Amino acid sequence: MSGSPIVVLDIGTAKVLCVVGEQQPDDKLKILGMGSSPCRGLRRSSIIDMPKVVDSIAAAVTEAGRSTGLKITGAYMGMAGESVSVHTSHSTVAISGTSTPIDDNDMQRGLVATEQAMPAGNAIVLHRFIQSYAVDGEYVQNPLWLHGNKLEIETLSILAARQSCTTLQRAAEEAGVEIAGFIHETVAAASALISPDEREMGVALLDIGAGTSDLAIFHGQLRHLAEIPFGGDDLTKDLSVVLSTSPREAEQLKQLHGYVCGRPEGADQNIAFKTTAGRPHSISHHQLKEIIEARQQEIFEFVRQELERNRYGKKLAAGLILTGGGAMLENIAQLGEEVLGVPVRLGSVQEMLAAPGMEDPQYAAAIGLIRFALDEEAHEAAMAPAPQSGKKFLDKLARIFSFM
Repeated sequence: MSGSPIVVLDIGTAKVLCVVGEQQPDDKLKILGMGSSPCRGLRRSSIIDMPKVVDSIAAAVTEAGRSTGLKITGAYMGMAGESVSVHTSHSTVAISGTSTPIDDNDMQRGLVATEQAMPAGNAIVLHRFIQSYAVDGEYVQNPLWLHGNKLEIETLSILAARQSCTTLQRAAEEAGVEIAGFIHETVAAASALISPDEREMGVALLDIGAGTSDLAIFHGQLRHLAEIPFGGDDLTKDLSVVLSTSPREAEQLKQLHGYVCGRPEGADQNIAFKTTAGRPHSISHHQLKEIIEARQQEIFEFVRQELERNRYGKKLAAGLILTGGGAMLENIAQLGEEVLGVPVRLGSVQEMLAAPGMEDPQYAAAIGLIRFALDEEAHEAAMAPAPQSGKKFLDKLARIFSFM
């Protein structure tokens, strides 16, 4: 059955999205409305101008409220970028006698021990994923009701810098929005784009944002997370520098004429633009492609190195899925396959009732945030809680994810 609407904020280097959705009786997601506003106060996911970010959030929320007829006062917020890190923890707990099977209490003791094994630091846990169980040294899918003397648990935790969470929360509050919880954006996008079969086969997700790109590897569950320090804005900056044109003009050239791979008909035809001095100039489609492709190939090379460093990166039977605004570049999947040597496709959100275009990769993270939040609320579990006024963050992990 349908419940209360869910509101999410996706704050990116290029724009802020505020999206409102609700679960339908048939379990489909219905997007009720959306607001979008350019964002100029972030640099590679870090706030560098708080008033500008506040204004961007307020504008996006106002537009979303106008499109839905709702007064928006709270939202879940996506987290990504440099403030996010991952940590693997391992714990071993003794079982009281082989005559008594492992129960929920034993498993809980093991999970608490993994949490205690994490290094002290100024960070909060967003999510934690169980990587493996072992009973007396033998790996098992589920240790419950098995007999043994020793239970081992390994987990992978996604952490966010406390200061970054507090700063983002403050920006939202200044815009009149209370943050209900934080969700990692790539994990959320995966919930909207990756099928259970693809998870089991092994699949990677690359979210190409404006400032950075986030890579996640799944094999049953999340196995690896990494940030690539380049995004769509770097392609624009390259064009701006090489062509001596303004960033706005360069962005238009990229969006209207940019592509990678191949030499289509008309590649030698010229495209007119103006330099920063106001002089008319031109460049061929092929020359434009060469500038853009060089940087996009570099991004994929970083991805390839990350895949090679992780043992699960070599087990991607389902290939790699592209999402984010940077995935809109023409022929980008073809270039990805050439560099990475695995099947590459664009992610498209399915099972959703929304305005045309909302299934595009640039909205996948926001849609995923809604689906993730709906799933969490349905299970009466919370994401990493936002700090309340006068209170500290709760460092307890909200939910354990296990797909073993």
